[in-house]
Amino acid sequence: MTMQRFDPFRDMRHFARMMNSPLWAANRWGDPLEQEVEGASESWSIPMDVSRNEKQLTVHASLPGFAAEDVDVSISPDRVLAVKASRKTEVTQEGEEYLMRERRMGSFSRAIRLPSDLNIDDAAVALENGVLTVSVPVAEAAQTRRLHISGAGATDTA
Repeated sequence: MTMQRFDPFRDMRHFARMMNSPLWAANRWGDPLEQEVEGASESWSIPMDVSRNEKQLTVHASLPGFAAEDVDVSISPDRVLAVKASRKTEVTQEGEEYLMRERRMGSFSRAIRLPSDLNIDDAAVALENGVLTVSVPVAEAAQTRRLHISGAGATDTA
């Protein structure tokens, strides 16, 4: 017998989808295969945090269990940061079967558009403890500069 993760709201979500379906009157009992395939279409995208200060934009992406050679990071000329990662399916031993399998296998990707005031040529990337960090400095012309006031009435405290 295969173990399945218990979801107490699964039947309620199924019922809500069935009631909201425009074909509910014609197919009021739902598709019998839907229960078996319901979780198969769920996709996984790489979770990201994006922060910015006056000197740089930083992207943190969670990639637990991925090695650096399994991850591809690129910034296109139209300023789209793309992160792609792939994990190969593990080969099972003869006579071994899974009772439960929740880890995702295959290829995953995520892309975000970067602001135009960044210097994408000086971007840096690091992968440490399952967290990918992409740092892109703000272009020199876009950084805030503090101006010194000179002239009559200005005092120099240097």
